[in-house]
Amino acid sequence: MPGETELFGGSVERSEDGVTFTPVAKVTGVSVPTLTKNTRQRTTLDSPSKIHEYGEGFAEPGDLSISCLYDRAGFVAAKADEARAGGTFYRITLENGDTFDCLMITPVVEVSGLDQLDADATFTISGKTTGETEFTAGA
Repeated sequence: MPGETELFGGSVERSEDGVTFTPVAKVTGVSVPTLTKNTRQRTTLDSPSKIHEYGEGFAEPGDLSISCLYDRAGFVAAKADEARAGGTFYRITLENGDTFDCLMITPVVEVSGLDQLDADATFTISGKTTGETEFTAGA
């Protein structure tokens, strides 16, 4: 449909420092972290009409998940992400140039697809992000 963009033709990249990025190989799927906004109840005896009142609370950064077809070099890079103190920066770029940047502080690598005779071996890098996911519109 006009105006829609897919990841196909886009990319996912990783960085130790948030400046120099390298591609994540053989990506089959990725989820952009969702920011969840919490509220605090601020109801008092003076609240009108016995209706609860709420105010803004802290926001909770979401999880990032990157699925990849297994290859040794990609898996080794993912395990380095998992072991890196301070987390790893990831950048998701869509086909139209829009980007989403985030810092995953607790990357965990999980291998799957090895329990089936007719399946692709895959691995997933997933974990909690910190701070807000930065969105930049493409040119």
